Amino acid sequence: MSIVLALTGLAVLLIALVIFVRNQRIGTDGTNRGSTRRGIILLTFFGLLLGLASQLPVFRG
Repeated sequence: MSIVLALTGLAVLLIALVIFVRNQRIGTDGTNRGSTRRGIILLTFFGLLLGLASQLPVFRG
């Protein structure tokens, strides 16, 4: 279970990175980038949370 959580966390972080890079390439006009920025922050937080949760003793075994 621990490895599944860690890999899922890495996948979520990779998705956040791809969205971040695509968002940077869109341009600097700033239209409709606020919701994307919030999504990137939430995905990053969720990915880090999954990665850290995989280290808890309850998921090892």
